[in-house]
Order: sequence, then C-alpha cells, then structure tokens
Amino acid sequence: MECYRDIAELLVIGGVIWGNHRADDLFVASHGVQTPDAFWKVIVRGSGQDEQVIAWIVPNSQDATRKKIDDYLVTVSEIEQITGENLPVASYAKTLKPSTSWLIPIDCNKG
Repeated sequence: MECYRDIAELLVIGGVIWGNHRADDLFVASHGVQTPDAFWKVIVRGSGQDEQVIAWIVPNSQDATRKKIDDYLVTVSEIEQITGENLPVASYAKTLKPSTSWLIPIDCNKG
C-alpha cells in the first residue's frame, strides 16, 4: 500500500470483525475491551471503469503472517455481508477477487 500510494491516489478502508471467540478476550475484565476475531482491509485505486480493488480478512492470530496474505483475499461483497457495511466501491468491482495480492512495485523500498 505504501508504494502504491506514491504512484496514485488510494482509498483505504479497514475495520475489525467482532466474534464470539472469548478465549482471546484478555482485556474484558481489566479494561472492558473485547479482542477482535479478525481485521479487514480494502484498497481501491483508480475510479470509474478503471477501478481496481483488493480486499482481505485477516484473522487476529499469530498464524496470520505476511507469507500467508494471499490466503486471506476476499471480495468486497464478502466484507459487506459480514460487517453490514456498504463500502464505496464500484458495483462491478465488489465481486472481484485477485488470485494473488498486488505485486510490490519495482522501486519500492518500504518493505
């Protein structure tokens, strides 16, 4: 994302998915705060007919690593269904899911 925003304007939207996995809610007693079961992110570049979108739902787990990021690719429609949100993404792009995450641009040094 860092390098793509150097190339063009991006819309980045993200949030949490609350669930019922109470075993990891370590701060409920002390702070009254539940731990999210997962995090989601949507990145939009371009607009209109040229809009490109990529989205992930990443579990809040130590097993979720950078090497596994493609395992968490989803469609924007899936995120909307789970969260109840209506995200500002072109209708045609909401059901698209790339097979892999976007490649890091060649001159990117923000890894």
